[in-house]
Amino acid sequence: MPDRPILTAENFAAVSRSWRRDYHRDYLVMYSSVWGAFCAEPGLWGLPPDDHMAHRGDGVFESFKCVGGRAYCLEEHLTRLRASASALGIALPRDFAETLPLLRQAYRLGGEEDFVCRICVSRGPGSFTVNPYDSAGPEYYLVTLKLSRPAPEAYERGVRLVTAPFPAKSEFAGIKSCDYLHNVLVKKHARDSGADYAVSFDSEGFLTEGPTENIVVVTRSGDLAVPSWKRILKGVTLSRVLDNARSLVARGMLKSAGNLDVARDRLWDVMEEAFLTTTSFDVMPVTEWDGRPVGTGSPGPVARELLRLTAAEYASDGPYTTRLRD
Repeated sequence: MPDRPILTAENFAAVSRSWRRDYHRDYLVMYSSVWGAFCAEPGLWGLPPDDHMAHRGDGVFESFKCVGGRAYCLEEHLTRLRASASALGIALPRDFAETLPLLRQAYRLGGEEDFVCRICVSRGPGSFTVNPYDSAGPEYYLVTLKLSRPAPEAYERGVRLVTAPFPAKSEFAGIKSCDYLHNVLVKKHARDSGADYAVSFDSEGFLTEGPTENIVVVTRSGDLAVPSWKRILKGVTLSRVLDNARSLVARGMLKSAGNLDVARDRLWDVMEEAFLTTTSFDVMPVTEWDGRPVGTGSPGPVARELLRLTAAEYASDGPYTTRLRD
């Protein structure tokens, strides 16, 4: 086999531009504090391999959507990122304080009204050890991607859910870290099982969450049950859904809405509806779980109404949206 070419500063741009993949079509722009600059060519995007986020998963992140040129729950996501970084002892880099102007520039450069923004704060580069003190300091990465929405039919038919065969991670459940191996395996189990999504129960037998989704159960007695915060990552979308659910209590659609643990051995005795929440699809009805129909086997009224209320929040200016047009 002939020797492979050597990349240099002089030939790197030409070589990288020859590297095109189909999935690049959804990539918009990336900002890296390593460069202190934006890049709109995915073939040039990069992360130092000695960044502790790359080789140890030692970093934290947030993803949120922007619709119609408005960021949804921006401050709520940034607040959670601060808390995650603090919990891991990761200092916030200087660029973090400039997130809004950076996001507005990314919006202008990306040319899309609807997109997803992912912000990562890493421990930073410096050696390939597990010692966090080998890092030279934290780094900040901001990436924007075209917003991918589920087909409307998915909301009409609901999705298939399975139970993951291993318990949820618990010790760091409340930290949105970049260490997602457990989450990857839960998603792999869903796909290998022919399902759309999977959720876990913890070692005590209580319902927790999916790899990137929160799960909510509506009981036959009219209680909207969200797992205890100690068992799950407190989803930003879930928090908005829960607030909106309390308005359904006032309207008589629900008896209560709040944290209520659901035991695996009692799930089918109490469940009337179930739905998933996450940034990308808001509220998604679950109509099949482990091969059994949930409720009537069709999306329920609570999920439908909460989807409507959540979508209305980011469709116009309000307390949970931030305009990106300067």
